[in-house]
Amino acid sequence: MKKNCWLCGEIKLTCVKAADVPSTVDATAFRVTDANYGQCAAVYQCTACGFRQCSDFSDVLSFYQAMNDPGYEASRAPRTLQAERLLQSVSRYRPGGRLLDIGAGSGILVEAATRLGYRAEGIEPSEWMVRRAAAHGLKIQAGILPNEAITGPYDVVTLVDVIEHVSDPVDLLVQARAVLASDGIGLVITPDVTSVAARVMGKRWWHYRMAHICYFERETLLEALRRAGLEPIAIFRPSWYFTVDYLIQRLGAYLPTVRKIQLSMVKRTVVPLNLFDSLGIVFRSASPRPHRSW
Repeated sequence: MKKNCWLCGEIKLTCVKAADVPSTVDATAFRVTDANYGQCAAVYQCTACGFRQCSDFSDVLSFYQAMNDPGYEASRAPRTLQAERLLQSVSRYRPGGRLLDIGAGSGILVEAATRLGYRAEGIEPSEWMVRRAAAHGLKIQAGILPNEAITGPYDVVTLVDVIEHVSDPVDLLVQARAVLASDGIGLVITPDVTSVAARVMGKRWWHYRMAHICYFERETLLEALRRAGLEPIAIFRPSWYFTVDYLIQRLGAYLPTVRKIQLSMVKRTVVPLNLFDSLGIVFRSASPRPHRSW
């Protein structure tokens, strides 16, 4: 069977990471908080454009629809700090207006944006996440784009750790552009597969996960934006926020003895972490006016 690159369309793929897939795959493997690092479908790289994808594992929507993630809700407080930090990246360009969060989860970013004065809403395939958002009084539509309940234009569109989950990333960006106001601002965040951390960790990199079927680096993410009729305004490396006990638990995936560390006095302390292995790009609809070459 021929396998086309999901970015450029060429049939020039070579396997760069062998499959490490559990005998049974269900929705639990698609949780945001899944810690089976290094476990994913075979990763193929396009020799034409450099994009990496899991060609054998493209139909994953049903897993997201059935997914629940109590651990995600339990970490709502530090994730709120993360959302607030990311919103600073767009507020300098659009400090208010309508905002759509694509892949909104249980509405953490939507909630933070509402507090900042945006008229915020989201769309999310997980029915469990949508119910949790409703319990918080947030407007999150169940489903994916395009969706008749999601009508633009929006002044801000955000895609935070979403684009790596779909088998047609350019179309996802096209759909985002379709609901974006002509002078609107977008934000896309995704892991960087060529980062130092990714190279050092190799096949055990924490972003190699069943839920991730696309792997970008700077040039391929910029190319995806270009093909969708979008252009970058700013590129940055986002920070994340975690509690100390969460970090200890995650480090235990590599060093099991770490899990025995007892830090009861500070375990709920929230700390920022930036391993420089994620990319953030603020973008807008492309125009004929001259712009910076990235």
